[in-house]
Amino acid sequence: MHIKTFPPLRVLSSVHQTTISQLHEFGPVMAELYAVAGRKSFINGPLHWIYYGMDGNPDTVFTLEIAIPIRKVIQSTRFEVRELGFFKAITFPHEGPWEQLPGSHAQIMERLNEHKIPVSNECREVFLNINFAEPEKNMTEIQIGVLPGKTPNRPAQKKRLVPVYI
Repeated sequence: MHIKTFPPLRVLSSVHQTTISQLHEFGPVMAELYAVAGRKSFINGPLHWIYYGMDGNPDTVFTLEIAIPIRKVIQSTRFEVRELGFFKAITFPHEGPWEQLPGSHAQIMERLNEHKIPVSNECREVFLNINFAEPEKNMTEIQIGVLPGKTPNRPAQKKRLVPVYI
């Protein structure tokens, strides 16, 4: 796991209210986003599934944003072009079928709780390699939003003097 800060990112996105048990229904939305963004070769990065307010309970309604990074603003009657803001997250690689993603999420949350790291209500899955024919070759980066500030086991560091060489 690593802590990273991601810069703002322009995306073509589709936002939905859903539950974990309904996530399988959004494959066609993903295909439509690719069709719109890919029509003029505007895709500028991997697919993101962004979860706001998901708590792991299969029946809790949360917001799902499916987004594709794009290199310039495009017109779409079906999707929104917007900018994702800076995002500080703990990242964790997941290799293999997406059906195993919940187990990876549980592992990450267990570690975060163990180290008392405060999390935000935003979580992202970035699909680095998508392979429908051989799902064991899928590569996904899980990004769990973390809140800024100190954590109980990591107090603020004292300023250190850094030598300057002239």
